[in-house]
Formats: sequence, C-alpha cells, structure tokens
Amino acid sequence: MSDPFPFEPFPTGGIPAAPKGPDPVPALAFQAAVEGSDAYRGLREALQIDEGVLRLGNRFVPVGRYREVAFLALGEAAHSLAFGALTTLGARVTAGLSAGPEPAPADFPFPSVHVVPGQEARAVEEVARAATEILEALTERDLFLLLLSSGAAAALVAPPEGFGAPAWQEWLTSVTLAGASARELESVVRVVGAGLIGGRLGAIPTRGDRAVFLVDRGHGPALLGGGPTIPIAPAERLQVRQLLLRLERAEALPAPVRDRLGPAGGTGEVGPWDRPVVIAEPSDAIQTAADRLFDRKWTSRLIELELPGPPEAAATRFVEGMEALLQKEPLTPESRTKGIAGFAMTTLDVPEGAENGPAMERFLARAYRLLRHREMTIAIGRTAGAPDRGRFPAGAAIGRIGVPADGLSPGRPRPMAMRRGITDVGSLVVGIVPTPTP
Repeated sequence: MSDPFPFEPFPTGGIPAAPKGPDPVPALAFQAAVEGSDAYRGLREALQIDEGVLRLGNRFVPVGRYREVAFLALGEAAHSLAFGALTTLGARVTAGLSAGPEPAPADFPFPSVHVVPGQEARAVEEVARAATEILEALTERDLFLLLLSSGAAAALVAPPEGFGAPAWQEWLTSVTLAGASARELESVVRVVGAGLIGGRLGAIPTRGDRAVFLVDRGHGPALLGGGPTIPIAPAERLQVRQLLLRLERAEALPAPVRDRLGPAGGTGEVGPWDRPVVIAEPSDAIQTAADRLFDRKWTSRLIELELPGPPEAAATRFVEGMEALLQKEPLTPESRTKGIAGFAMTTLDVPEGAENGPAMERFLARAYRLLRHREMTIAIGRTAGAPDRGRFPAGAAIGRIGVPADGLSPGRPRPMAMRRGITDVGSLVVGIVPTPTP
C-alpha cells in the first residue's frame, strides 16, 4: 500500500495554522473538531499492539492468539476505518470488505462496494454475502472486526417482507412527514427493516472471536447502522409499534411485518455480541475544538453537547444559550481573553447517511434572524467526510454570512478543504464573540 488513506483529515495548507481570512476562528475550531473525531486515529488508539499484547478496546489479549484477522468496514468512514485496522495489524489481516458512499482508494487491497444512491439493494446483497462467508469461515484462532460509521445502514438495511424498495422508501418518507424525528425513524428502520440489522449480523454462526468498533454521531450504538449486532428487545418493538400507531402508519405495513411488532416478535432471532467500542463521538469533536481555541487565548464554553430538534429549534436553542452565556460572562475591554467561544454538536434531526446541507442552511438562517449582537459570529460545519455533493462538498461549513467583503449571500455554504471518508459525529456549531476594543 502506498500512502495509506488518510493520515491527515485536511490537506497540507488547507486551513492556515494561524487565523487569517474570513471567519478564521470558526475555521480553526472546525479543523480541530474533525481532527479530534477522526475515525482513523480513533481506531488506531483503540486497536493497538504493544509488546506482544493486542488491545481490542477494553480487552487485552496475546497477539499470538489469532492466526488470521478479517474485517467488515461500513459507512462514510469505511475506508478510514479499514486502513486503521490494516496499519495496526498488517499482514495478519487476510480477508475483508469495505462498503461506503465513495469508491475505495486505488491502493485498497481488499474488495469494496461503492454504495450508490438508488442502488442500495445490490450493496446490501454483496455485504450480506461477504459477511456470511467471512464469519462462517473463521476458526477459534481467528478474529473478526466489525467497523461501523454513519451511513452503514445503506449497506445493511433491506425492505421488509411484502415491500419493494420504492414502496419501502415511500413508507419511510410518510413516517417522517407524519412527525417522526430522525432518531425515531432510525428506531423504526431497525425494528421494521430486514437485512443484517437488529442483531441479525450477530446471529451468523461463527467460531471466531469478534469485536465491534464504531463512530457514534450521537444517536447511540443500537441505532447506528440499525445495530447489526445488538438484539431488538421486546420493549423496543412495543415502542416502535406505539409510535407507528400514534402516527397512523402501522396499518400501511404488510400484515406479517405488523404482526412482528408485538412483544414476542423477535424471540429467538439473534444472539448478543460484546458491547461495541465507541472510538469517536460528538464529545471528542467539541473537546478538541474547545481546547484549540483555549490555547489561542479564547474562553471556551459548552452550550450543549447535542442540540435537539430540527434546524430551526436547534438554532433557537443555541442562540439562547449564547445570550445566556454573555449575560453570565460579559465582555469588556478589560477582559483578559480574546473573546468567548460557545460550542455545541447537533445532527439537525437528519437521519444517518442523509444529506444535511440544506438543514445547515436553515439552521444559520434562523440563527442570524435571532441574533441581538452584531459582533457575534455563528458557524456550523459538518464533520462528515462524504463524497462531493454539489453545493455541499465534504467539510462544507457556513460561518459569518452577509458580510459584503465575503461576497457571499446569506445561507450559502463555504467549502472547507477536507479529505473525504474521515468521520461523522454530527455537525459542530460554534458561536464567537470577540472582546471589545477600547
């Protein structure tokens, strides 16, 4: 392999080390947030070999215990995760598959699946076949690594019995339009959908040892990718049933699927695996962003770890938090700080793997309508390193808007030079208020 991908989330010179140009402080915070939640680095920290001992998250085993290692890497950061495992384990890795929304790098040494929108069924079939073949071939001397990131559901979820793909997507859209949040929709997919979700990947027979590492965007391991190794509890089925009844969407399900939503619907379907190891999450992004600005003599404060609700509600909550912060810690020319930086993470109520660019625009539009301090800058940047998406490429960020010198119209994204396939722990929101000059 030449130049394993990616060692650095940002190309050299992509963002200046010292604040320069428009919105330099938010750009610096955004850069730090992505670096702090980088899936490659996170896996390298959780998967290590030191003096003959292999660290598997919270477990430590003799490295000689395993004859061969296989992996399955899924989601937006699939290739970063796969290269993290390959860099640590080297020639011990003898089998694997990577599946995500971008093609694998040219030097990727294992099979890969490019998950193309509208063609997810093919990807789901290939991943299911590969997972079954790999797991069934393992012996007691082998290790299987399941590496998950946001967007893994696209390679794992199949329509339930009685639904074709178009009808399944239409029904899911109707659930959202009826009022389901992103987190609720992900629960519905996990319980109602078919494929290797809901613990069914964990039910594939194998004699090998297993470990799960994941990048959590804030909705929890059970919802990421539909929780392929986490069994569905009876209470979870009942909650989804009650939600669908309340939204009047249960009757639209095929009868066999509707019947399985009762408390006994999942009995005997799956077996549990070890608890997944979270290698990157929203708190990592906020911590590194806050520390970076603190080192630059800014006062860093947490507004909220996860702003709930859709874009408008999240923006309102963040602006209110910044106003409360300024009342509590007012700035004067005598303040011994460059200013105050407030931080939050949010998924903007967008399901995993979905395009969140328009939601970012809505967030900023509402935030700037609510601002009462002209000197305040609010910026939002997504940590998802996804394929180019037109107006919203990887690392798209929106900072101070409507400033004539910027040449930007309100609500337009400002692309940040960021490599793809890095991570996805949600979107970083930062509010900046500089100390007034005498």
